[in-house]
Amino acid sequence: MKLISRLRDQRFCAFCKSPRKLYVKKHVDLTNVVGVILVTLAVTYAAFGGPDPRGVFLFGIMILSGEIFIYLRWRNSVVCRMCGFDPVVYKRSPERASFLVSQFFKEQAENPAFWLSKSPLLDLHRRMREDDRRRQELSGVREKLAARSGAVAVRKSGAPSPRA
Repeated sequence: MKLISRLRDQRFCAFCKSPRKLYVKKHVDLTNVVGVILVTLAVTYAAFGGPDPRGVFLFGIMILSGEIFIYLRWRNSVVCRMCGFDPVVYKRSPERASFLVSQFFKEQAENPAFWLSKSPLLDLHRRMREDDRRRQELSGVREKLAARSGAVAVRKSGAPSPRA
């Protein structure tokens, strides 16, 4: 165990492969405990004028709040900012992680800042928009063909043409 660990490290997203920095420190280490002990002693001497049992309670509160802060900071940094992939959720439920990425993708598609970013999802979104546009054009052409074939069938049946 190292006495002082690295706070941040360069990693790659497992989903979109984009490089990013994240906090690798997940829990309180020995350096944090020693620091909290020193701060607790200083606060105890300043507030109570000497050693006091309330300092133990103060130590417990400080170490607990430090652990919560460090864990939440790590947990927040694990989620990819480019694609929304969360490896912790993926480890528990790949279906839920897939749903969260698709939800992130839909939300980002509405965000103008997303279009100016370097997200690897931009190409995918552009292809999807192009496919949707082509599908709409194709359905419009099919509707026109159906309307024309219906008009031709009416004319062949002997009904008066609309021009007459």
